[in-house]
Amino acid sequence: MNDEPGRREKFLHHVRYFDASVRYPVPFVGFTGRPGHCPEHQCLPYDAAGFLNAEPAGHRTDPNEIRIFVLGDSTMLDGASWQDLVPGRLQDLLRATCSDRVRVFNFGVVSSCTEQMCALIWTRLLDLDPDVLIVLSGGTDAFLPLTFDPRPGYPYNAFLIEYLYAHYFSETNDRSWQSGLDYDGVIDGAFDLLRQSRQRVDYGSPDWEASVARSYEASLRKFVRLARAVDIPVFYALEPIVVRKRSLEPAEASLASPGTLAYLTRLYDRFEAALTDLRVRSLPGNLHLIDASRVLTDVGPGLFTNVVHYDGAGRATVSQFLADNVFDAVRRCSDGGRRGDATAWFRSVFRRPLLRTAR
Repeated sequence: MNDEPGRREKFLHHVRYFDASVRYPVPFVGFTGRPGHCPEHQCLPYDAAGFLNAEPAGHRTDPNEIRIFVLGDSTMLDGASWQDLVPGRLQDLLRATCSDRVRVFNFGVVSSCTEQMCALIWTRLLDLDPDVLIVLSGGTDAFLPLTFDPRPGYPYNAFLIEYLYAHYFSETNDRSWQSGLDYDGVIDGAFDLLRQSRQRVDYGSPDWEASVARSYEASLRKFVRLARAVDIPVFYALEPIVVRKRSLEPAEASLASPGTLAYLTRLYDRFEAALTDLRVRSLPGNLHLIDASRVLTDVGPGLFTNVVHYDGAGRATVSQFLADNVFDAVRRCSDGGRRGDATAWFRSVFRRPLLRTAR
């Protein structure tokens, strides 16, 4: 049955989520928040770099500061105040148990996938001299290709940007000079490009699902290379997701269609297998791969409010889980064990081999 009108209507419903205020184009990393913008549902305006922080993370000025950088998707932006965000809660926990010199900086980005987080670390964050890196991802890698750009590892809005450039900035497209910026025309053209992209990748097929999992695994391997190249602790966690909770409340069970929940279950099974496979390899000692997908069942309370977002109790559980996992690394930093200076990083880059990916 041809349901193109229905699919277009669903696409139109999602168009409002392409809001440039929270996904402002940024070179290399896809997008961050728009600096200075404060959406109604957020507790702080975005800082000058486009992130949700009480104070922006500039270059190090205090040599004794213990700088912890947290990367993730929009789950790192939930909370009524800085102290209610996962990064803010984490800072309070580590200051209470390790050192009052701990500073946690939040680099969560709405709709960011693992590949974008890798790019963010390499292109922007290493220059800011972190002592510890913490990354939570996985949910967006699974569900964004299902709804938005179907190409695994692509930013969720990549197809829309491609359409705008191909249509409005192409000297070979005569129609672009005549069409103007007509909203309905943009929607029609972008939806058509999305449909073509799904056809090219065989969207919804078992092979396509496998390619989504392979893309996630490839991003994980980048963290192995990253850890080999930098002389600081790197913690990667597969983030919590509703399908990993053993007993769902009625509201949680209705957060997505049965078909979507089944798809997410299959993908997270593959993601977990990829994480387990990497763990049995010879990993660099500063890399810690953690499966946090079940913490709202196995560790503490929390209620999912959508597929990956959780309530205040869930944020408390996730924050405590992270604090417990990074405690030893932060304690070593507070005891004077942080890496010496920038020369250590350059030394590690040129002397350590990259991960061999051949099986």
